[in-house]
Amino acid sequence: MPSFSDIIGQSRSIRILRAFLAKADIPQSLLFEGEAGLGKRKAAEIFAAAVLCQSGAPGRIEACGHCLACQKMRGQNHPDFSVLVPDGNAIKIDQIRKMQGALIYKPVDGRKKIVIIDPAEKMNAAAANALLKTLEEPPPYVMLILVSAKPGMLLPTLRSRCQKLGFHPLSFSQVVSVLIAEKGCSNVDAHFLVAMANGRLQEAMALEMESALETEAAYHALVSNEDLFETAAKFSSSTDVFEPVLLYLTTWLRDVLVLKSCVNDKSCDPVFLRYAWRQDEMRAWGDAFEISEISGFLADLQQIHVAQARNVNRLLSLETFLLRLRKSRIAKSS
Repeated sequence: MPSFSDIIGQSRSIRILRAFLAKADIPQSLLFEGEAGLGKRKAAEIFAAAVLCQSGAPGRIEACGHCLACQKMRGQNHPDFSVLVPDGNAIKIDQIRKMQGALIYKPVDGRKKIVIIDPAEKMNAAAANALLKTLEEPPPYVMLILVSAKPGMLLPTLRSRCQKLGFHPLSFSQVVSVLIAEKGCSNVDAHFLVAMANGRLQEAMALEMESALETEAAYHALVSNEDLFETAAKFSSSTDVFEPVLLYLTTWLRDVLVLKSCVNDKSCDPVFLRYAWRQDEMRAWGDAFEISEISGFLADLQQIHVAQARNVNRLLSLETFLLRLRKSRIAKSS
């Protein structure tokens, strides 16, 4: 059965959850917030199992793993625990109303009824407003855990009624160390996988080398001399495809800045580069551009990222950026 020790790099959040358990002071509404892939959902499920655990050990800070409640949690059939996920693209008001109808009744097995809502930002406006009523006056036996990678998209009134628990990204080197230990990767392979997973532990653990190599080759077309318009069309079909591309370009230019800031080749340790295997190409980029120009391109990428919330044309944005980037490089080399 999973335990808090399985959550890597979130010691502060885990310490707070254990303190709740030790004092038997369980909040009725929690918001686990932080970017995707940090273990928020897993931590929520482990905490729920510990709350529902029927072990009578004083000061207990984990589920025992052996009682009937723990067995039901392991079998995913505990009557007082449920997870609310999107129905299609959103969590809808009918789902919230159904949940509220179930929460009218007291717990079957334990002292709490627990619902995890993940991802909470997927609630549409009607669902969010309906949930607000439960958060304002929850039955004493109810605990709601909202899980969100984009808490800024939640209604401020929802956030204000939850006790917030932040989950923070692991450092790049921490994730590399985990891959070396858990997957048996070499340092070079672990660095490559973590870079292609954008530093996210869960993605890096799931990523296979062959797939990572294919992805890297496809992304590299963005900064090579391949067909600009074909490449832009390929990577602007959806937000799920577009956002990683913006991150790749940002990281590429960040590495160029790192190399350009080095006094000489020997003074720049490859460990500071995300895409260290491309450093010869990036060094040539550094020779072609001034720091102010690279900073300008990074600012442009940030503006494109922000503009996505306004449904700006992805294809046109990416084509325009890549065209400016390529024209500048050609002008510098001529």
